[in-house]
Amino acid sequence: MFPQRKKVHEPEEEQPSHCALCRDILKDPVSTSCGHWFCRQCITSYRDRPASSGDSSCPQCGKRSRLQTAIGTSTVQRDSGLQEVLDEHKISVRRRCEHVTEGTDKTGSGTPLNRLYTELYITEGQSEEVNTQHEVRQLETASKKKALHDTPIKSHDIFKASPDQQRPIRVVLTNGVAGVGKTFLVQKFTLDWAEGLENQHVSLVVLLSFRELNLIKDEQYSLLNLLHVFHPTLQKITAEELSDCKVVFIFDGLDETRLSLDFINNEVVSDVTQKASVNVLLTNLIKGKLLPSALVWITSRPAAANQIPPSRVDRVTEVRGFTDPQKDEYFRRRFSDEELSSRIISHIKTSRSLHIMCLIPVFCWITATVLDHMWTTDQRGELPKTLTDMYSHFLLVQTKRKKQKYHEGHETSPQELTEADGEVLLKLGRLAFEHLEKGNIMFYQEDLEQCGLDVTEASVFSGVCTEIFKGESVIFGKTVYCFVHLSVQEFLAAVYMFHCFTNRKTEVLKDFMGWDDYPTLDVFLMRAMEKSLKSKNGHLDLFVRFLHGLSLESNQRLLGGLLGQTDNSPEVIQRAINNLKKMNSYVICPDRSINIFHCLTEMNDHSVHQEIQEFLKSEN
Repeated sequence: MFPQRKKVHEPEEEQPSHCALCRDILKDPVSTSCGHWFCRQCITSYRDRPASSGDSSCPQCGKRSRLQTAIGTSTVQRDSGLQEVLDEHKISVRRRCEHVTEGTDKTGSGTPLNRLYTELYITEGQSEEVNTQHEVRQLETASKKKALHDTPIKSHDIFKASPDQQRPIRVVLTNGVAGVGKTFLVQKFTLDWAEGLENQHVSLVVLLSFRELNLIKDEQYSLLNLLHVFHPTLQKITAEELSDCKVVFIFDGLDETRLSLDFINNEVVSDVTQKASVNVLLTNLIKGKLLPSALVWITSRPAAANQIPPSRVDRVTEVRGFTDPQKDEYFRRRFSDEELSSRIISHIKTSRSLHIMCLIPVFCWITATVLDHMWTTDQRGELPKTLTDMYSHFLLVQTKRKKQKYHEGHETSPQELTEADGEVLLKLGRLAFEHLEKGNIMFYQEDLEQCGLDVTEASVFSGVCTEIFKGESVIFGKTVYCFVHLSVQEFLAAVYMFHCFTNRKTEVLKDFMGWDDYPTLDVFLMRAMEKSLKSKNGHLDLFVRFLHGLSLESNQRLLGGLLGQTDNSPEVIQRAINNLKKMNSYVICPDRSINIFHCLTEMNDHSVHQEIQEFLKSEN
């Protein structure tokens, strides 16, 4: 007796991993009403045969059937009306993505992305190292050992399943620290698609930022309306056509969201024309209840990634930034002057702190901005070797550019910082500090006004506080503000706090550190470090590093009267260094010890690093 044949139909949650036509791993899977699974391209090609070939029958079992995600004989490729809309959308997103800006230029006036973009190092999975630290890595020797176990992945293969994966990749979550290149990454993916270079099996790529979505978080939209509003070129697309398309939704910047993503209690929405709040639409899209054939890509800083339940994510990737060769390539791409790029690369390699930080593309830009200015304007003085030194110069360069742009001033010394400059910087510093405590990295007009900032004043001072003139400002009439990078917010927060210390603003100090007495500089730094050590996610790590760097006379001299006067005699500085070394002896958590180590570097003390090097040599 022959064994009984198993039922052909399999439930959705147990869908097979191979196409019944090509026998390969499923790509863009669709099922027939009789329960068989195929790649969309395979089944479309089969059904595009003449009717006599049995185009309405299932190629697996021969039964007459329909597709569950209906393609029918009028495919997207053959629908000229829809194709015209999709072509127009490609042109629109190409124009939006082909030029990018680093820092303060307005959208559309930047550099061609393809000329500037340097390949990023992306891995599948996520390292605990980046998740628990700020933007610094373990010692170079430890990171090299870890790299042996990495699984690199290319951006255009982000939805491509590996041979050992049994299910298609539908939802991807990409983590990466601030400034590591996540936004450039998704723009490059979108541009390559729009230019016909990659992922041409995808009909439609929809790029949205959480910064934009925040502006409508309390309003009701359908998914179809959402596309119409944020991508006007798609206003003619219908609900039926959207369901027929292979769509990739890219949501950039989960860490900036002010939406309340509830994957348990939110109502179910399965119709693209059904109105709901944005957070409800998003959770249903991720869960596959709404437009289940759509692919979803979300980017986030690690600390915010837990808003998406792991069970809802098919692949987690991590943007690690630049490898050492990619750092060199970035500077060579950015400067046509080969001699200048070589000088910058050589200088970075002389400072371990700068070289490590240059794994982050935004820091490469800051470094390039400062060193380019110093060399091309024949500025005298020692080149910056610490983060605090680099950011102090960066602040002065941007202030100077503002003067030249709006006041047509003559070339001035970088040490010149006017009283008016100082007032605006301290107001921005207060904004930076208060919202760093709250975990906010973007602000609205009312936030600026609470810190005494006039909107026009902040716009003029565009070197430090950038006004974001994107689609949301035009559509919804509300402007979003942010610092050019999180590290700039942290630096200005440290400048503000140091100013409060030197000017004895005890109420601010008490609110932050919880004590009434006015301490000496070394005690002030020790208490700030103790507070940062209590932070589980390390959100004050870089802020405290900058505080220690600002205690040095060289940086105080560079920033003029902005910081005020304090007793930073060699004896006081040595006491602060000794306090750090004592803390290092009782702090157990490795990432916390690393930040103490970096604070010592900011104070130009390299003794611990030398001790580590000696220890490593003895171990080998």
